[in-house]
Amino acid sequence: MNTWRKITIQISIPLLLLLLASCQNAASHEVPLSAQPAISTPTSIPTFIPTATAIASQGEMPAQATPTTPPQSTATFAPSLAPTPSPTAAIAVEKAVIEVDLSTSDGVSVKGTYYQPLGVNAPGVVLLHMLGRHREDWDAFARHLQDAGYGVIAIDLRGHGQSGGKREWSKMTQDAATAVAFIRSQTEIDPDRIVIVGASIGANIAINAGAHDPKVVGVALLSPGLNYRGVKTEDAVIQYHDRPLFIAASSEDRYAAESSQQLDALAQGPHQLLILENQGHGTEMLGKHNGLEAAIFQWLTEVTAP
Repeated sequence: MNTWRKITIQISIPLLLLLLASCQNAASHEVPLSAQPAISTPTSIPTFIPTATAIASQGEMPAQATPTTPPQSTATFAPSLAPTPSPTAAIAVEKAVIEVDLSTSDGVSVKGTYYQPLGVNAPGVVLLHMLGRHREDWDAFARHLQDAGYGVIAIDLRGHGQSGGKREWSKMTQDAATAVAFIRSQTEIDPDRIVIVGASIGANIAINAGAHDPKVVGVALLSPGLNYRGVKTEDAVIQYHDRPLFIAASSEDRYAAESSQQLDALAQGPHQLLILENQGHGTEMLGKHNGLEAAIFQWLTEVTAP
């Protein structure tokens, strides 16, 4: 009995020592609860916030790029998107065509269309239509002038188109003078570079208006006559003195052609005469491949050179 007890004690003591050692090892490898890393679940998922470069390239912020949760940073981001690019030149020119209402020195209401130049310090051109016609006859020509950098006004002479008054031919020089005064007063126009261009009776009115306004630098006449409805031109050309004069007519339009030649002979300053064939009368000669518009543009370039 004593022998078995000794054996049991001898065996139990090593086992107990082994068990105590194991417990100590386990305790030495345990991580305290306070030392464990805290794992937190985010309350929201951060979304993509585009950079200024990305927004500028897109033109606007896409819907999916709008953050649903404000960023934790105190900095704010408020992009200023660039406006839509400016209209094309063609559209800009269209927007620069303005309807104007003028009043002559004798109180007649004159309607005009002002083709505003896109630049500044531009030369100005006044356009006068034929008998019984209206300012729209000049529209295509006026737009070409506008594209070339000129400021242009085309008017309805009194008793024509949308203008008031009666067709008192001798008083129509006041209509022309009113148009000259208007375009000369525009800030984008050089007041010392004004030209008058007229067709048929508008040509007779143009040379008379130019003769009475020494600041007009040039006059162009399309199919003028020595005498249209009492509006005469010979004395006016003489009174116009030595300023540049351009005259054009078509040979089959015999009265205009003969009148043009006689007026050209009276010119005292630089003058140019162009006689076409089978091209019609006045503004009917424009818009054709006859060299007339090119000749007028070349003449205008020389006359209105700064």
